Amino acid sequence: MKIEVRLLASLRVTAGRDVVTLDLPPGATLGAAVERLLAELPAMNEHTPMWHLAVNGAHAEAEAVLQPGDRITIFPYIAGG
Repeated sequence: MKIEVRLLASLRVTAGRDVVTLDLPPGATLGAAVERLLAELPAMNEHTPMWHLAVNGAHAEAEAVLQPGDRITIFPYIAGG
């Protein structure tokens, strides 16, 4: 199944693009999608502790099961004072 991953803010700079399409097996989880993304874009590995993950616009955890056509959005947490 095809899953679109949108990278926001500084993550798109690190990846060199703002959208990545992953081909995942049926029943894949969000965590599996992130692992595949990191395998394709190893420069992203150092940023994972700062990520917020959403599926179809809603916060999601690594255990979330993806459906064909889902859109993952990844953006870094923003700290402020």
